[in-house]
Amino acid sequence: MTALISKTVFTVGLITLIASASYGQKTVAALKPAHASALEEFLSKNKTHGFRPEHFLDKDYLRDMRKYFRKGFMPYYCHGDFNNDKIDDFAIILSREGEPKSSGSEMNEHNPDFPLTVLIFNGQKKGGFKVAFTKDLYGPHAAFINYEIEKGKKVLYYGIFETDSDTFIMRPAGKGYIIDFPEQP
Repeated sequence: MTALISKTVFTVGLITLIASASYGQKTVAALKPAHASALEEFLSKNKTHGFRPEHFLDKDYLRDMRKYFRKGFMPYYCHGDFNNDKIDDFAIILSREGEPKSSGSEMNEHNPDFPLTVLIFNGQKKGGFKVAFTKDLYGPHAAFINYEIEKGKKVLYYGIFETDSDTFIMRPAGKGYIIDFPEQP
């Protein structure tokens, strides 16, 4: 009987591992190790926040996001030298406690809006990371954060996939960041 239970537990665990392998941002451990360590420390001190895994998104929707942005795109995490100090920084969207609100959209990926927090961790010269920006907001599963070069300039921004609504840019200012909004065509 014990052998049967062990075999069943192993099989269920293996199926779970295989099923989750198609997502890149499954757990905190999927982040760069130094980023994962900084995030775990933050989460241990901020119990109202939680890691936001990719499995919240429909797999076909996530595939479309990756086609649009790039292979391996992680919608709730990105990294790069955001503040031009030649040290790697990272940004992440976390879940936070609270009740979802209806957005009015009929698309599953766009409704409801969940309580979220956008965080930017600046890399420090002597190692480690420091929270440099925090913004609480509401957003759907289709929310994302991205960092790219646009017209020769680095741009870190939050948005909702398939829409321009709620998009904002986070620009470095001193030791933190300010919110800016994209120019309207």
